[in-house]
Amino acid sequence: MSGEPMLLLSLRECRLILERLVQAAGAPPGLLHAVRDCALYSAILPGPGLAAMAGHLEALRASKPLRLALTEKGDRLVADANGQHAWYAAPTILDLAVARYRLTGIGNVVVENLAEPGELRIVAGLAEPYGLLGVATPRGDEVAIAGPRPAEAATALERLRRDGLPTPAAIWWPLYHASHAALAPDTFESRRHAGTVRVEADGRIVGRNDEDETDLSMLTPDPSLLHY
Repeated sequence: MSGEPMLLLSLRECRLILERLVQAAGAPPGLLHAVRDCALYSAILPGPGLAAMAGHLEALRASKPLRLALTEKGDRLVADANGQHAWYAAPTILDLAVARYRLTGIGNVVVENLAEPGELRIVAGLAEPYGLLGVATPRGDEVAIAGPRPAEAATALERLRRDGLPTPAAIWWPLYHASHAALAPDTFESRRHAGTVRVEADGRIVGRNDEDETDLSMLTPDPSLLHY
């Protein structure tokens, strides 16, 4: 729409908000950063981008990470994803493809029973730190390593750092506000345990005792209770 307000998002902003969103959607702690990176590549690689993020997060919420069931069929490795979301399965599928490519020169993995299979397109981003070109079929039923990526070509993350991510404000702000679902409520108790110190209910400060410019008046109901 002409005249629609636009925002230019930084890599840090994208990572911060998407990490909160996938956490709120149920990504377990051990997989949180990996799933966040999948969401990030989904947002910045060619495709629907952040406009489709809410739908992907709902699908992620209905899923859970499971082991891949692997079988060999001739010279092809088949990975049964057991119905899990592509963001849970993609890092492992990509690792398998990379390992096969380095061992045999052919890095193909056939993928079955995957939720949101079109999201396997994110292997293009996941493969970049390996210095390789990762590709997925449009239907998301096979991942392959197409060879080494040109060393001089900027990666998706480098382009995001350099150029930012232009995004309509109407798409970004609902995601931004939804990300707060992953935050603990702002309470008197939570404020007493924030930062580098802990302020007990009686005003005693536990932790740093060096002089700084931190305003501790908000951490107790009565500032006169503070003891240095």
